[in-house]
Amino acid sequence: MNQKFKFKVDASDIRLDVFLSEKLSEFSRTSIQYSIKSNFIKVNGKSAKSSTKLNIDDIVECDIKKKEINNIIVPQDIPLDILYEDSDIIVINKPSGLVVHPGHGNKDNTLVNGLVFHYEKLSKLNEFRPGIVHRLDKDTSGVIVIAKNDKSHANIAEQFMNRQVVKTYYALVWGEMDDKGVIEGLITRDSFDRKKFKMSVSNGKPSKTEYFLEGYFPPISLLKLKPETGRTHQIRVHLNSLGHPIFSDNQYSGGKKKIKSYHVKYIQILKRLFKLMDRVALHAYEIKFTHPTSNREVAFSAPFPNDFNRSLELLKSE
Repeated sequence: MNQKFKFKVDASDIRLDVFLSEKLSEFSRTSIQYSIKSNFIKVNGKSAKSSTKLNIDDIVECDIKKKEINNIIVPQDIPLDILYEDSDIIVINKPSGLVVHPGHGNKDNTLVNGLVFHYEKLSKLNEFRPGIVHRLDKDTSGVIVIAKNDKSHANIAEQFMNRQVVKTYYALVWGEMDDKGVIEGLITRDSFDRKKFKMSVSNGKPSKTEYFLEGYFPPISLLKLKPETGRTHQIRVHLNSLGHPIFSDNQYSGGKKKIKSYHVKYIQILKRLFKLMDRVALHAYEIKFTHPTSNREVAFSAPFPNDFNRSLELLKSE
């Protein structure tokens, strides 16, 4: 059932989009502007522009489902670093800080908003996440695969489900790690903090990550990681469970407070490192899977971003 909003303007010379942003504060401004362009909103019974100036006693009406407004994906001109593209897939190097799809607290300025701006054809198996087959955390940089059609989406999703997709990550972690190892166990949501996950001995979903030490630069290790499963926050939870959380991962014990655990001789380099790496030091480096049309194995990689390279240069220089 549609909800009807009706407002009588009590001020003059105010833009329509500004007026509605004040009256409908639960909606993002870009969603309101999109609603205006889509003729969901009328001024005195007529369509109007976002820049329309309102006058006292004007009547502004909106006839649309509240949920529908919140689910509108607003096209936004967000630059995309395209690593590869054909008629079925797009492979993107996602920068740190970019959320993959709209959700609670992130209605716009996501990768999906950029995708719907640049592409008319994307898979629609999930109409609110067009093209999205898998995801990366906001802070995680690196390679992500987008599906242009439903057939490709379903094919790649099945490969993920069957654990046929090979993913390689790199991370900077606290302390000296073993040369290699495997972390596995059950992962469940943290009952004390619903935004976090943790290892469990009795309930949860099975998870497994293989890791290899690429270099130790006291007191930080560079790891190559190959997750066999794809649980939310899996690598972050796994490394934290070993007492070696990812550098600058505040949510999983890897923040600045960790400095106190190390010898005073490391304080200065760690402080400098935090200035270079102010996000979770995790990068999705490579992904391998079978192409949905050619049926050939393909592999795509994303080079280390500047903050990762500069952090490694600092560590190696000491």
